[in-house]
Formats: sequence, structure tokens, C-alpha cells
Amino acid sequence: MEHLEVMAANVRNILEYADVDWAWRPAAEEWSLTEVMCHLRDVEREVHQERFRALIEKENPFIQGVSADEWAESRQYKLENGLNAMKEFLLARNSTIEMLDKLDEDTWHKEGRHAFLGQTSTHEILSLVVRHDDIHWQQISRLLEK
Repeated sequence: MEHLEVMAANVRNILEYADVDWAWRPAAEEWSLTEVMCHLRDVEREVHQERFRALIEKENPFIQGVSADEWAESRQYKLENGLNAMKEFLLARNSTIEMLDKLDEDTWHKEGRHAFLGQTSTHEILSLVVRHDDIHWQQISRLLEK
């Protein structure tokens, strides 16, 4: 859980960079900081939170696989306000942390059936969130180094 808080703090610290260029892309096929923030926001709300809710509220739920990378184009992330998307991600992340803070040990071990992974647990879904965060934090760091 600490990792979720660290990611939120790291994202919040982006504002310390004097000249954040929210729209800059290192290459045509790569995402800008705005697009990354929109992706993080939407995945937090529509994927991570939904998966945790399903595992908390249901017995052996089926957990959909999601191809969220496609949303950048279909939802036109590049036209959004990056700072607003970042703030919305932070609000969503705080809600996730609050949801998970309340869980007891039994709930962390509850299982469901994931479309790609097969049998999984609340704890394993948290591990997926951490890996997802790490991938995108590396991407954000490269964007801020430009």
C-alpha cells in the first residue's frame, strides 16, 4: 500500500518542475505527460478501483481484461488539460487508498478469476497496480527530463 502513496506523492511533485510541457511527445507514437495523466486517471477509476470493488464485494468475481492503452486515441487524451487530469488521478488514487486501508487480512486473500491471469487475489491485483505505476513513473520521468 505504501507504494500507492509514494506514486501519488511523486505525481504531485511534478508541479515542482518549473517548465512542465504537458503536450510534448518524445516521438509521434509516444504519449505526452497529459496523455499519461489521463491514462493513469482513467485506469485508476475504471480498472483498478473496479477490480478491487469486485473482489471486496463479490464471491469469486470474473475480472475483465482491459486494453486501456487504446483509450489515449479513442478518448482524445491529447486534447485534455494535463494538470486537471493529474488532479483527478490524485483524487482517484486517494479513494483507492482509502478503500484498501479498510481491508482485513481475509479480504486481501479473496480470489477472483481474471480474464488474462486466471485465478487471482486482491493482493495480486495490488501487485499489478504497482507494476503499472512503475512503468508509467519511468515514462513520466523521461518526459520530465527533456
